[in-house]
Amino acid sequence: MQPLTLFALLCLMGTTLSARPPETRCLEPVRNPKGMCNDGGTYTKRFGYDPITQKCKEFLEFSCTRNNNSFNNYTTCMQVCNPNSKCLITPTKPMGKWFRTSFVFNITTLKCIKTTSFFKPSTGADYNRFLKEEECNKTCVPELQEIITSYG
Repeated sequence: MQPLTLFALLCLMGTTLSARPPETRCLEPVRNPKGMCNDGGTYTKRFGYDPITQKCKEFLEFSCTRNNNSFNNYTTCMQVCNPNSKCLITPTKPMGKWFRTSFVFNITTLKCIKTTSFFKPSTGADYNRFLKEEECNKTCVPELQEIITSYG
């Protein structure tokens, strides 16, 4: 095989091999508990991966009904199930202070934050930066569970 042909073939295979499919546990449905545990088990907030939205969402899980698609936090869930997500990339600080508005996802607060810069910010798959807040929210912000602890 000619060296140039072999090189082209390896380049094409490299892009295919680098895009790993999610672990099989990430493809299992996220299940909220249906009732209480017989032994009075406790519930905890966990994160599970939704392959349709390609991001993790919060759910409640009882200690007696563990789910395989279950992670302690959003970051771990995304690192295991969608490791190439732009939401995991540490945002770079834009140059300047004014003119261009963009949004970055803060993985600590799980919120999109407005930033401004002098130059047009770099966006795309290699950057945690979005031109619209709605795009940032849709791509990165997880669904969170609200727990009601009292009636009235």
